[in-house]
Amino acid sequence: MVSTMANKKLAMINGRRVLVDAATKIRQDSDRQYNQARNQRQSEYVKFYHSAAWLKTREQVLIRDDSICQRCGLAASLVDHIIPSEDDWDDRLNQDNLQALCRDCHYWKTRRETTKRKKGQQRAMTITVVAGYPGSGKSTYVLDHAGSHDLIYDYDRLMSALTGQPGHDHNIDVNDYIQLFYELIVRKLKAEQTFDNVWLVMTYPDDKLDSLLASRDLRHIMLDTSKDDCIKRLSHDKRDVISLLKVLDKVDKLKAENKFDKFKVVKNTKFKKKKVFEFNFDI
Repeated sequence: MVSTMANKKLAMINGRRVLVDAATKIRQDSDRQYNQARNQRQSEYVKFYHSAAWLKTREQVLIRDDSICQRCGLAASLVDHIIPSEDDWDDRLNQDNLQALCRDCHYWKTRRETTKRKKGQQRAMTITVVAGYPGSGKSTYVLDHAGSHDLIYDYDRLMSALTGQPGHDHNIDVNDYIQLFYELIVRKLKAEQTFDNVWLVMTYPDDKLDSLLASRDLRHIMLDTSKDDCIKRLSHDKRDVISLLKVLDKVDKLKAENKFDKFKVVKNTKFKKKKVFEFNFDI
């Protein structure tokens, strides 16, 4: 009688030793094989992770992130390169490219990166910042030009989705969550080229964004809707024009300071075709 034990192996699953089929792929096996391959092929890569410079930087990042996983919010035990160090070796000690992760989130992120690398998945992704006056038609312009495999960040639409309120009714407490979402998107865009196009709808230019995404195909556009037309549209939409005048004036101030110089002015043809609402207050 042939024993079936030869086709089994002992594995640690969920903290317990379990007898499984020999062909079963266990995460520890994958980790071991990955480290063995890395040891053989990339001795400099491995030495770096034992260096004093890395250990010091690692500790600083864990303190900065309060030892909380930046993906799931659980306790973090690892420090991860947002853009893998093997893809950008010169950036390996840049703390802006580092984040605290738990072991599970790090495992799945690395697995996804490895899969993409093996498949050679690299899209010619374009990132377009659409900024300018409120009421100029930025959201509509993006929706008219976005494709089926595009990513759109739009503050007002996110606010509406998270609060269930009309798109321009802002909740200051929800603002912090949207800002965290924005920062995460920028990190991901720096690390991956997953989409055909990315559209970032905002009011003011963001110099930090331009710096972080300098290596990407980053474009800037501003719609040519006039300030007067924007005020008429905001009034028609029953928005708080008095408070928004401060925003409009700040856009003008940034224009005067040449902050919009890199923005290409684009004709908002759809806005032009719409009826312009005039208000006659004569009795």
